[in-house]
Amino acid sequence: MTRLGLTLPRALPLLPWVARPVDVISVLVLIFALVALSLYALTVGSYSLGVAQAWQALWFPGQVDSTMRNLLWELRLPRVALAILAGMAMSLAGLLMQSLTRNPLAAPGLVGVESGASVTMLLIIVLWPSLLPLELYPLAALAGGLAVAFFVALLSWRQGISPLRLILVGVGLTAMLSAVADLLITYGNIDQVESALMWLGGSLHRAGWAQVHSLGVWLLLAGVPLLFFHRQLNLLQLGEKVALSRGLNVTGVMIFLLLCSVMLTAAAVANVGTMTFVGLVAPHLARQLAGDRHGALMPLSALVGALLVLAGDTLGRGLFPPLQLPAGLVVAIIGAPYLIILLARQRSR
Repeated sequence: MTRLGLTLPRALPLLPWVARPVDVISVLVLIFALVALSLYALTVGSYSLGVAQAWQALWFPGQVDSTMRNLLWELRLPRVALAILAGMAMSLAGLLMQSLTRNPLAAPGLVGVESGASVTMLLIIVLWPSLLPLELYPLAALAGGLAVAFFVALLSWRQGISPLRLILVGVGLTAMLSAVADLLITYGNIDQVESALMWLGGSLHRAGWAQVHSLGVWLLLAGVPLLFFHRQLNLLQLGEKVALSRGLNVTGVMIFLLLCSVMLTAAAVANVGTMTFVGLVAPHLARQLAGDRHGALMPLSALVGALLVLAGDTLGRGLFPPLQLPAGLVVAIIGAPYLIILLARQRSR
């Protein structure tokens, strides 16, 4: 296929969006915006830096004093990297959940992953704060989220996974776990509850290179394989009967994609807390650029999600320093009105 004087490959699995130059432009614009916002985010905080100072400390760390070097490399740079990875993971998980259930309002926490991770963290922080060292908290939250998601899938299974059963079981179990979380918050020690609430709000205040490496590994394991499944997702959007008639192993593909969504959500929640809204709104924003073509939706959703979380964290750090607002709360407060307007416009069409 030749467009704009270029010969564009039609069957390049890792770059399915190259068949439309507008998608390439959208991806490049979002990457540029993400790089620019990342550089600005390095300058924001209770100790402000100039862009030139941040650039020098980033590329020539030996030429700056140790205080500035440690501030950038040990505090702000891992925080920016973690925000980007968490946004990508949550947005991809949300896109998968919306596609598998064919429900545009589905969020990554639909199968109880976020609730399971949240209750696990609350149990540890509020009831048994000395049970685990701080470094193992993300691993415990990951285990709790995966366990609940497995239980939801088990209850939803009946000769395959039905999207309707998955939604009903997930909503019911999430409601039960939310009640347990409210109970722990209401009657727990106030100091420990305050620490837990900061995490539940989607905060990156404890970001470090260990969390970046952990989430990066999970994103590689569960995110990169999705680049090969855009055609299967397009078929599933047309319904199970159409997908079966085209030779798709619907049950196997749905199980694999659901597992990827669960792993991405659990890993993100375990490291940065609950950010359900990112997984809900990022795919909708990406659809404004690419429609329902998953080959373009996946990279665009990942970039939009990264921008949302990084922007929310940057605003949370810069609005009222030294007070830090959780990124998840900032994104929800700013993004919710836009999502309502967007859905209202789609309904009126």
